[in-house]
Amino acid sequence: MLLRIECDIAPDESDSAKIAEIVQRNILKISDLLAGDLRWYSQDARLVPGSLKIVSVKKHGPNSFNLLYDFDWNLFSPCLDLNETVTQSEQVNFRITPGALEFDLIDNQLPSPADEL
Repeated sequence: MLLRIECDIAPDESDSAKIAEIVQRNILKISDLLAGDLRWYSQDARLVPGSLKIVSVKKHGPNSFNLLYDFDWNLFSPCLDLNETVTQSEQVNFRITPGALEFDLIDNQLPSPADEL
């Protein structure tokens, strides 16, 4: 799945701090997609709002970067006496294209019963 952040960035930009700043400014728009579908853990798992933090941005090729990030998710189920918060670290590759950052996200949506048939 492709995620685009429209921005004013040069295609040959190599300043990781500048790129991290652009991602940070757009973090609220993309945090749900970066966290993915937490239902793999539990139907009651939820992303903690505002918890996604950029750890690092590293260049690993021409116009190609890797974003390492952390986020918290909460599992609350009073019937099972659960109230846990987990910090998870993930990474995603992205590239700079004219006027945008394009993230290569793994689509981790749970399949529907129709998909399984």
